[in-house]
Amino acid sequence: MNNRGVKLAHRFPKDGKDCEEVKDSVNEFKKKDFEFSSGRIFASMCTEPLNISKEVYLQFIESNLGNPGLYPGTKKMEKDIHEAVSGLINADRMKCISVGGGTEANIMALWRARENTGNRRVLLPKSAHFSFEKACSLLDMKAEYVSLTDDYTADIDEMKKKIDEDIAVVVGIAGTTEHGAVDPIKEIATLSGEIPFHVDAAFGGFVIPFLEMMGYDFPSLDLSMEGIDSISLDPHKMGMSPIPLGLFYSTGENEISVDSPYLTGKDQKSIRGTRASASIPAFWATMNFLGIEGYKKIISNCMYKTDYLVDLMKENDFRLITEPTMNIASFYTEKPKVLVEKCAEKDWYISRTVNPPGLRFVVMPHVTEKSIENMVKLLGELR
Repeated sequence: MNNRGVKLAHRFPKDGKDCEEVKDSVNEFKKKDFEFSSGRIFASMCTEPLNISKEVYLQFIESNLGNPGLYPGTKKMEKDIHEAVSGLINADRMKCISVGGGTEANIMALWRARENTGNRRVLLPKSAHFSFEKACSLLDMKAEYVSLTDDYTADIDEMKKKIDEDIAVVVGIAGTTEHGAVDPIKEIATLSGEIPFHVDAAFGGFVIPFLEMMGYDFPSLDLSMEGIDSISLDPHKMGMSPIPLGLFYSTGENEISVDSPYLTGKDQKSIRGTRASASIPAFWATMNFLGIEGYKKIISNCMYKTDYLVDLMKENDFRLITEPTMNIASFYTEKPKVLVEKCAEKDWYISRTVNPPGLRFVVMPHVTEKSIENMVKLLGELR
């Protein structure tokens, strides 16, 4: 063995350690991580799963729907989820695939559009998530951006001018990462015509349907309308599921799949082969434990706390960038990067917007009124 091999071998444990010693070491690492329960995290679109979700997750830790024949129980729960969520957005005309999250779903949408149209141009608003940049790079496609209006939604007039027969796919966002804005989905669906239209609702997909039930006015995510070719939604965001779990609905026409003859499924339609699948039964349990009324209560509380945050920030002379449409709020400020870094030094985590520069807060279920008060007070001291 050469010297390099010897050195590398010494990095890997030669003999196993006592179980309690290993656990103690793991606990020390865990102490370095932040937890949602601290209430100090305003920079994440994920949150702490419910206890029932955590318990079920551990029961199914070995589930792998990349080899579905071995896990018929998990597969049945996945089917239940697809049908239940389909009912929320009227997507009965579509087929669903469970994915790792919005990034994988967006890559699949562009991959599918490229293969089915033969085109490589992607038309999307400037508010689109950076996962589309990854997708375009991976798939050798070209992103062409549409400007935003004063409310930070896609400029329909500009989009209309840029749509032509060489476009592979048009993208709309339902709950932008920066501001929580919702593009005019129905209008874009009409504009796109025969060109595939993909809706990125990774965050808004588990917010908008429930807000609509509570009487909020939103551009509809009703997929019974013609023109929407695919949509991504993430249960591991406002769906309260453990990470990772996303859903990708598509019309099912010209599906892309690869034969998998040595596994129990005849083919694979997702990007991943092996699929850690414990989050599927965990979300099934969460969905059935909460029901529609439970989700409405959680989201209503998030909206209440968002309003509370806005009021306190205004009292401290922070100006809204745009009125919140869901539980995301952003504020103008000079040198937001500096403020974000100063907050992190004191173990408080907010994020910043780029267009325009400002501070961004995601008011998830783990955020409390007290943590909002402490966060705003800290910002006042640091500014």
